[in-house]
Amino acid sequence: MAGPDPTRLERTQALFDAIAACDRADAEFILSGVLAEMGAGPPLPALRAIEEEAEAWAAFATLPELTAYFFASGARLSERRLGARGRMRLMRRLLGEMTNEERAELLR
Repeated sequence: MAGPDPTRLERTQALFDAIAACDRADAEFILSGVLAEMGAGPPLPALRAIEEEAEAWAAFATLPELTAYFFASGARLSERRLGARGRMRLMRRLLGEMTNEERAELLR
């Protein structure tokens, strides 16, 4: 496995230095715009299978976007009847990456 890309490290350091040299308000203004552009934005109306649209949106969403929509959706889902199959699908997704110890802790 190759080591870190020195050019990438240099660019990262230059970016960090440039941000550190800016006035805080200027840095926040510029960075918030850049981060907003990097995100997926709100999901658009589904034009194809809704599962495909959701997956496509999630592929480009930032972690804050994913987290916000996840918790908002979870709150709404908890108010609806998902049925046994829906609950099982949701639980498989949520528990899938947990270790056995984490699952045991959750169920205590």
